[in-house]
Amino acid sequence: MGELFSEFTHIEPHEFYAASYPRGDLSDPHHYPVSKANIDKWDDADQIRSELEEVPGKQDAEFFDEYMINQVGQTLYDRYHKHYTKKHWGIDPERITGDWFDFKISFPEGEQEFFGDGAYYPSDKYTDILNEMISDCEIIFEGVSGLETEGERINALRTEDGDRLESDLFVSTIDPSFLVDTDESLKYRSMVILGTHIEATERLFPDHIDWGYFPNHYDFTRVTEYSFMPQELPADEHILTTEFPCFIGDEIWSNDDAWYETYLMEFLDEQGIEASLLDAEVRRAPRAYPLPVTEEIERFERINDQLSDFENMYNLGRVSTYEYIWIKDIVQQAYQTCDKILADVPSEVAD
Repeated sequence: MGELFSEFTHIEPHEFYAASYPRGDLSDPHHYPVSKANIDKWDDADQIRSELEEVPGKQDAEFFDEYMINQVGQTLYDRYHKHYTKKHWGIDPERITGDWFDFKISFPEGEQEFFGDGAYYPSDKYTDILNEMISDCEIIFEGVSGLETEGERINALRTEDGDRLESDLFVSTIDPSFLVDTDESLKYRSMVILGTHIEATERLFPDHIDWGYFPNHYDFTRVTEYSFMPQELPADEHILTTEFPCFIGDEIWSNDDAWYETYLMEFLDEQGIEASLLDAEVRRAPRAYPLPVTEEIERFERINDQLSDFENMYNLGRVSTYEYIWIKDIVQQAYQTCDKILADVPSEVAD
């Protein structure tokens, strides 16, 4: 990903840190990833340590709750992981499965960088970078309604406006149920993201913290403070995003924009932070996360089997592959897809 973005912008090294607020109080930050040092934040620290002596530690498990309890014990699991996970996914953690536990969740001794060995961030805005990436592409804003196929090949896409888009190669990043003849549909966790520019008497988090996680309080899961981005703002102005997970049709999804703005400002007031809202924008992501539950994964596999027969269709991205992956993984998928396409076509065509 660094190689790709370096073609379009300068990228700066950055050490990202996060904090968890299990008591819902900004004056009481705990390490995130949840660390063993957090134990001393609790009055029953001795009991927690006794639990840790009894658990087997990190090992394979089919479901999220078992995987975490094996590492951190029941008490820490309940305070940091259980309710956050249920709020984020909208389902009971005992149903959550997948292969993402091992590389996304750790239990370090003390405070640890969010990405382990540091990360890089572009100097320019993402919008500018992405627009430059596609500057020589023809962009057509139409919904896809189906495929025109012949044997193992796709000849064209049908659009919702009745058009045909012909090509020799197709790369899909969309919900695969849109492309095949099926009565089944995939369920995704949705997200409403409130972006705000505020003027405040103080910063929400400690100076080195970029993200705040709220496992047990409030309708949002995470607040991001974008001081790590290049920006020219007065010291008392801040850029935030606040994330509200939900399903389409939930009350949170259906609220008008003013509701989110009011919710954030009331939260800041409760925390004793005097703030005024300078600007705000609400974005809705209907398919933010694939649901890591057995029945949805099996449904995806049934639907995707119909697409895998086509030799000129390639899938990548979180929505299309129904995997809980990050942008760095998706960029890697794009490189791998390109390599596979070039390997599948004659050299003179590739040139």
